[in-house]
Amino acid sequence: MNRRDISLASALTLGTALVGMAASTPARAYETDEVLNAIEDYRAAMVAGDGARILELSCDDMSFGHANGVVQTKVEFVKTVVEKSEVFHSIKLYDHHIRGAGDLAIARHTFDADLMYQGKNMQLMLSIVQTWKKEDGRWRLFVRQAFKPIVV
Repeated sequence: MNRRDISLASALTLGTALVGMAASTPARAYETDEVLNAIEDYRAAMVAGDGARILELSCDDMSFGHANGVVQTKVEFVKTVVEKSEVFHSIKLYDHHIRGAGDLAIARHTFDADLMYQGKNMQLMLSIVQTWKKEDGRWRLFVRQAFKPIVV
């Protein structure tokens, strides 16, 4: 092994380490604020039943997963809101945790909602994980998965 090989190996090792660090770095403050604003806009659109706004805030190939195992496309989810099979009276989101990696952000939070689902009033407390994707300078929801928190 010569000096050139050692230098190349060192550069590759350092580059790999830097890429790993970048992938796990918390989102910058401005990115976190932008993602939080997008999350709040999405929440408000769900409560308002504003299908057009939900469409704007969603990637075309969005996957919207519910805690009961149902997974919907963008159009399927918007249809449930617009046709009122899901009516959100209120949604509170808290315990936000956001991590960024380039044009993606992973957001986790607690979802506390008062809603009517298929004619029945319900109170839901769920954990949510979302992946937001920056497209054309705007954060849009790419993947959302809800699950029931485990109580230990």
